[in-house]
Amino acid sequence: MSLDKLPLHGHPLNGLMGQPRAIRILGGMLMTGRIVPAYLFTGAPGTGKKTAAFSFIKAMNCEDGGSVREGNFCGRCRSCKNTDLLVHPDLKVMAPEDTVKKTGKTGNADKADNAESSGQPREASRVIQIDQIREAVDFLSTSAMEWKGKAIIIKDAHAMNVYAGNAFLKTLEEPPAGSIIVLITNKEDAVLDTIRSRCVKIPFVPLSFEVLRAIADKNGASPTDEQLGLSNGSASAMLNDTLISGRNRALQMFTEMVNGNKTYQWKDRQEMALWFEAAMSFLRDMAVLKLGQGGTALVNMDKKAEFANLCKAVDIEVIVDCYETLFSLSRYFAVNINKGIVFNYTALKLRDVFGRVTPSQRGLSSASQGAREGVY
Repeated sequence: MSLDKLPLHGHPLNGLMGQPRAIRILGGMLMTGRIVPAYLFTGAPGTGKKTAAFSFIKAMNCEDGGSVREGNFCGRCRSCKNTDLLVHPDLKVMAPEDTVKKTGKTGNADKADNAESSGQPREASRVIQIDQIREAVDFLSTSAMEWKGKAIIIKDAHAMNVYAGNAFLKTLEEPPAGSIIVLITNKEDAVLDTIRSRCVKIPFVPLSFEVLRAIADKNGASPTDEQLGLSNGSASAMLNDTLISGRNRALQMFTEMVNGNKTYQWKDRQEMALWFEAAMSFLRDMAVLKLGQGGTALVNMDKKAEFANLCKAVDIEVIVDCYETLFSLSRYFAVNINKGIVFNYTALKLRDVFGRVTPSQRGLSSASQGAREGVY
């Protein structure tokens, strides 16, 4: 059972777990009727953003008046059921689409965003295209059939390219009466400033161990302490059966890069993104160790000895700089970047920071800026 399908009961927004601030804000708006047209739900993956978006829209349109007055929804009426089934005529849900096919042919939006068009086979880039936004704008501009206004949920709003984002601004500035727009993102900084400024921000925080255990219990799971730590407060990560093995593969690649050894590259963009998340958790734990902390302060508690060995001759400032470099790179994964260039640049960076390199090899790092420009 996914996080979105957990049994709901009890209090405003029908039991959204571990997000008291979001419940307080959204529940207060529902009970007072002070609804604004545009929201930005932001926070780490697996913290309940999609669950909250659907719950909020169901509560606004629930046919049970008593539930609505309590800032809640019944989950039994036709409106609630059709929303759950994604068949309600007044609701539209959007997500990124492929813009570059395996054949190497590109769409107009991709050509505008990326000068590289060699015709060689390339991996599809997941973005929200301008045609999708135009479709959403047309949807919102027509009259609602059952609700007071139409609603749209846009997943991974950070994947909206500049052209799509600019096309959406007019609608965000002057939304049709009664319409509701919910943008969901786990990369708030990658959302255009002009879009963020026009939305009410609803923050979602990492889930506590107590909440994660409650979610695991509802799913019949029994996570270990290592799984809870690695989840980073994400229920979807905790419930992923490959969480530990995936982390171990990522650490193996990290270590091979540091040592300058040959290693396999990421097979696709998703694997690359997951590796970067793991690598940044490794660097975070190394910084914690440099500060003289450990134990429960570490995300990868079972790898303390390995991290201590990796960073024993490295200053914390260098570790933080490396983290910021990887974080900066990860912000561009929604666009069509070259995995090979990213891999080579990252391996060089890690070997330069943690590996045993000669002065001549270290001088190769002067090419870092050029490599970074090639990535973008």
